[in-house]
Amino acid sequence: MEEALTALLAPVAGGRRYWGRKPQSDPARPYVVMQRIDGLRDYHMQGASGYVASRVQIDCYGETYTSTKATARAVRDTLSGHRGGIFQGIFLDGERDLPAADAGEVTNLFRTSLDFLVHHKET
Repeated sequence: MEEALTALLAPVAGGRRYWGRKPQSDPARPYVVMQRIDGLRDYHMQGASGYVASRVQIDCYGETYTSTKATARAVRDTLSGHRGGIFQGIFLDGERDLPAADAGEVTNLFRTSLDFLVHHKET
């Protein structure tokens, strides 16, 4: 699922999309960081059905609020309602603006976080 989702987001943020965290060696902005929060596998009486409902958090970072929101809209427009390939459906479940830094960190970046419910075949 991760590889297919990464491929879908290729045109977003100049192709700067990462799982887990952004490498320090890449200073370019805006960028997107993705995390799989959970995944519920579907079962029937004969075992696993091969389908999974995953929650994926996608954080969009940018130098300005405007560039961050533009990146978030591009992610939303690309993923929300998408069907095809391994995906039965991808649905936006939440969107919020958050500080870009954890407690104690100092940063001038802006962040918008989106939560998606991703229904997909198990890979």
